[in-house]
Amino acid sequence: MTFPELLTRLDTLLQQHRPEYYATLGPPATGAELAAFEAEFNLVLPAELRQWFGWHNGQEGYDSFFQNNCLQSLDGAAESMRINNELLADGDFVTNWWHPAWVPFLENGGGDHVCVDLHGTFTGQAGQIMEHWHDWEARTVLFPNLTAWLAAVVQAYEQAGAESALLTDEQLEELEPEHPKGFPQEFEAG
Repeated sequence: MTFPELLTRLDTLLQQHRPEYYATLGPPATGAELAAFEAEFNLVLPAELRQWFGWHNGQEGYDSFFQNNCLQSLDGAAESMRINNELLADGDFVTNWWHPAWVPFLENGGGDHVCVDLHGTFTGQAGQIMEHWHDWEARTVLFPNLTAWLAAVVQAYEQAGAESALLTDEQLEELEPEHPKGFPQEFEAG
């Protein structure tokens, strides 16, 4: 499936199995909001990430979207990036604690993120999906790209939805996506 097809499938699954959660999702990010984000951080977002924020720009509250993460808004991603970029510029981080080309799209509400790595840190593969922990050195590359990640999320939702008509936060926190061969890849900052 293509990324837009996966988003459509996810949208349907959320409406079917998590209608109350679905009602908390934000409206799509506008083209102007996406352009302002790119200009502020001097980045070009890949088409899939633009489509992601153009699907729903974050959510209200911290109910779990998948595993223990919720959707981060474009404004939330910008704020996280500003803070981390400032700390990086001040010399507060060891190597690969943070990179200015890591764009958060999920957060756990405690300062940790799942990011699209536009730089290709550790592997040289720009566009990979990785975890950023604010207080832990682990830097796990979870998926090779956003499409592979979304395909695994949709598959996990489909499997969970086959077992239960309505899905709870607790069920979503326990879901384990099927990773492609060779993933996840474990690295550490420092």
